Amino acid sequence: MRQSHRERTVGPWAKQKLDALESYLIAYQNVMKRWSFRLVYVDAFAGAGEFRLREYASVDSQDIGASLLDVDDDEEVLDDEDLVGIEEFVKGSPVRALSLDRPFDHYRFIDLDASRAQLLQDLQRDFPNLEIKAINDDANVAVQHIAKNFGAPDLRGVAFLDPYGAHLHWETLEALAKTKKFDVIINIPVHMAMNRLVRIDGKNEARDVEQMDKAFGCHDWHDVCYTVSGDLFAGERQIKVSDAPKQLLDLYVQRLRGIFSKVSQPSLVTNRRNCPLYYLIWAGENGTGLKIAEHILGLGDKVKVPRRKSV
Repeated sequence: MRQSHRERTVGPWAKQKLDALESYLIAYQNVMKRWSFRLVYVDAFAGAGEFRLREYASVDSQDIGASLLDVDDDEEVLDDEDLVGIEEFVKGSPVRALSLDRPFDHYRFIDLDASRAQLLQDLQRDFPNLEIKAINDDANVAVQHIAKNFGAPDLRGVAFLDPYGAHLHWETLEALAKTKKFDVIINIPVHMAMNRLVRIDGKNEARDVEQMDKAFGCHDWHDVCYTVSGDLFAGERQIKVSDAPKQLLDLYVQRLRGIFSKVSQPSLVTNRRNCPLYYLIWAGENGTGLKIAEHILGLGDKVKVPRRKSV
């Protein structure tokens, strides 16, 4: 049986991401209070509102059995200093957005899982004075519908797009960009998802190719990830380039710059062993929002993506 989002454990880097989001929302509200806009917060892939956070502490060598049970997916061996997980509940992005001193006028929480969507709607009991709507649907379908119906001149919004994998479609970003009314914060899962879908030998599964095409809105990801090698006997074969994650990130950012007028430099988030996980990036139309994002989203290493004349 699939675990609920609330039952899953995540590492401290998730809290780092959520702290940055909350800081941005606070700054956004402080800026927007000067105007009389109706403000909308859209949280795609929202989860259930809270989850357990893994932290780590030293243990005696005799407790190594316990620590072996808490090795991350991208870790094959324990550090010299054995580690064990300590769990605590932390607020997810929906609860943080609802708990702001200056709340949004409208909240839209989206999750494909019906049980998580119900937990999101149940947040209404804790925040009875706020207008909350949980949407049980594919995030791409729901966000595109919201964007299509975002025509009222007094509406402005923030969209937090935090997919579990490479599930955010480019059409969704295009729909938000066309409104020219959204500040968008995106989790780009280059290392956690996208790079893993690109096989070393180029023999990618059809479903993975389709997923990557939807995520980038084109097939160019394939061209930047592979080079052709060959000889007189073996013939030509595709070889994945050593810097494929960087090439994927560069392509994604360049394409974002083609649909949004302002795009921040990506901010790298790593796990406790300094392994890269994903990038946070802001996109929108407002220069003030860009300045705020460049400051707040600087969680880890800023990654400079050079501008190109064309994508």
